[in-house]
Amino acid sequence: MNQVKSVAHILAALSLLIFVLSGCVAPTDAPNRASGAADILHARKVIALVSNAENEQATRAAASAEGYRELETATLGALGLTMLTFEMPPDVTGVEAIEQLEAAVPGSVVGINHAYRLQQQSSGAASLEYANAMMRWPDDGCRAQSPIGLIDTGLNTSSPSLAPARVITRRFFEGTAGDTAHGTDVATVLVDANRLQDVTLYAANVFGQEENLGLVAGADALIKALDWLAQQNVQFVNLALAGPYNKLLDLAVERATANGMILVAAVGNNGPNVEPMYPAGFSDVIAVTAVDINGNIYRNAVRGPHVDIAAPGVDILVNSGNGARFVSGTSIATPLVTARLVADGSLKNKPSIEQVRNRLKGKSTDLGARGHDPTFGNGLVLAEDVCGG
Repeated sequence: MNQVKSVAHILAALSLLIFVLSGCVAPTDAPNRASGAADILHARKVIALVSNAENEQATRAAASAEGYRELETATLGALGLTMLTFEMPPDVTGVEAIEQLEAAVPGSVVGINHAYRLQQQSSGAASLEYANAMMRWPDDGCRAQSPIGLIDTGLNTSSPSLAPARVITRRFFEGTAGDTAHGTDVATVLVDANRLQDVTLYAANVFGQEENLGLVAGADALIKALDWLAQQNVQFVNLALAGPYNKLLDLAVERATANGMILVAAVGNNGPNVEPMYPAGFSDVIAVTAVDINGNIYRNAVRGPHVDIAAPGVDILVNSGNGARFVSGTSIATPLVTARLVADGSLKNKPSIEQVRNRLKGKSTDLGARGHDPTFGNGLVLAEDVCGG
């Protein structure tokens, strides 16, 4: 396990203790880590992840005996899990439901459904697109060494910017679909022939419009998307989204990465003085921050010992079918790192997360304080001399 990320988890747990002792109740997976004022989808729902048929039956029986109503069962075969979703009785809180069901069935993981948000903002800049030159991408780009997974909004699959790639999409939520601009922007960066050719993109649509919350993704949708991508044998997955710690998502990420999946996630745009956001905060996820053309950190980027690597992410010119425009944020830096990993032939045979980190560190240029630091991680990622090997 990455030690610096373990430290981040300990600090977050201590923050939760302080939060509880102050007389408040954290709206998170108590007794887990604090995550600020986290949004929760479907406040009367609770979710259990179980790993065998015996625990599945026991969880159902315990929930039924206490007046819970089962809403959904999802088999996550690639992760070796089953997801059970229940409606809580009117007089039971989320914290009580978690404690009650986990106590009834040791070995189950029970939690609530946190909301995750996109990490990209429009920019009014007047600069030219500079990311390829800054990262030293080869002039002719590279051939993709493996398929790419994308967990994001839906895509505008008719956009000319996606034409160079084979795109397979699937939706993982019920309700009203949201805007496709963010997902299409990120996908455009991933499949741009100036960086990668011969791309197969598996795009999981996890974002929908929720009353009072806007465009968000639930932890349950992220987990189902991870399972689908694992079924497709996707090795590298891009997550340009961020939110609070969620122990259900933690377990799913642990299962996915144990099977060789490499997750590349945005650190988030909530500013330098917040706790780690997730999934970038998990120890087995590559955490990406954003810098501008001069190598200065994006002002809204989250900082911390969990940051792995930086990529251009300020005033990036994207033309994803609705006219060229400039965007900024850790969301737009993340696919540049994912594309660089997919181009690297030395990483195509299920490397460990530490092998990936070492490869990125060895192909980067230091920024900020010497060595790894909580602002830039290991510095600016480079793409020179990585095509195919």
